[in-house]
Amino acid sequence: MIPEIFASDPSWPYSKAKTAVLAAASIVIREEGPRAATLKNIATRAGITEPAIFRHFDGVDGLFGGLFSVYERIYERSFSAFASEGQRGLAKLRIVGANVAECLSTSRDFSYILIYARHVFRGYPELKAKVSECDARGQSLVLACINEGIKAGELRSDLDPASIATSFIGALYLTAIFWIESGFDFDIREIFADRMDDCVRMVAAKPAAKSRDAKASSRARAAAYFPLRPIAAPRSKAGSAKAKKKASPGKPESSRKPVKASKPSSKPVSKASKAAKAAPKRAIAAKVTVKKPTTRSK
Repeated sequence: MIPEIFASDPSWPYSKAKTAVLAAASIVIREEGPRAATLKNIATRAGITEPAIFRHFDGVDGLFGGLFSVYERIYERSFSAFASEGQRGLAKLRIVGANVAECLSTSRDFSYILIYARHVFRGYPELKAKVSECDARGQSLVLACINEGIKAGELRSDLDPASIATSFIGALYLTAIFWIESGFDFDIREIFADRMDDCVRMVAAKPAAKSRDAKASSRARAAAYFPLRPIAAPRSKAGSAKAKKKASPGKPESSRKPVKASKPSSKPVSKASKAAKAAPKRAIAAKVTVKKPTTRSK
């Protein structure tokens, strides 16, 4: 089945069969890594024989070339909102973010290729260089929107525009990573909209108040993919030793370490100390009286 993002693209160059093979390759890479993208593994995932792959692509190299075409298509579709007229600054940035999340949501099988493109194509220097060019172009477009927002008074002018751009890009990137790692267990469009609102609230020139209900719902949704756990305070050595002793009571005799007998002191003992030690024994002996047996006279 061809994802909607490609089915609605009249210039999509691959048939349903070729797209299915590419999707199988992308799933293998997502689950086992790029090195696992062998003809055998891909054919098994696609439910076809290995020779059948050669009817569509020129071996593994041809498959990776096809995957790069998928990457370019999704990337161009995701950032097409930058070319939209009538919106500038922060408003355009919101539209772009929503468009990126929508493209990822409608092409789940290929989402790993888009997010981890540098890792996927690291074995192909030319393709990896093109990925770097796409990333640089996307960053410059985001930075342009940030600068427009600062000029319009929407964003704080005391912050470095590059830092603001990094926060927005990082929010999308990390949200996508957790979404993929969770097995697409939440709606990336809804969660990313929350993250975008939070980023705007942190860097806005006039921060807007957020209701308690909105905060609670945002945190509840975020917990689905990014559970926040309090960091326990470090314990002292004495406290940790007591905890260990309480945690493992009643050890069997065989597991207990034998108690070593104390060695006698090699220091010379003075006559005064010897007399002090012997004094109690003499006192006890003086109190004890031995009765001699009496003999009766006949």
